[in-house]
Amino acid sequence: MTLQKHPGTELGELQQMVDENAPRVFALCEELGDRHDAVLHYWGMAHGDHADLIGTGGSLHIGFRDATTARERLACRRNMHLVWPHQPPNPH
Repeated sequence: MTLQKHPGTELGELQQMVDENAPRVFALCEELGDRHDAVLHYWGMAHGDHADLIGTGGSLHIGFRDATTARERLACRRNMHLVWPHQPPNPH
């Protein structure tokens, strides 16, 4: 992808803006049975003021207050875990 240069905007400033506002990725996984098998059901993006969740099949897109609330709401009858993949520390 090539960014078009706009008058008065430097690419470094755009990179900084993106870095400062990038959401943190998380997953919601269901633990199954006693053997500790698991299924990854949802991918999420945690922003500063909300979290977006997408079903792995692409059929669900829903927003929550934050990643913890998403886990709590979707774990009513499941053993759901909130998992943060390895990623750079959140600059916020």
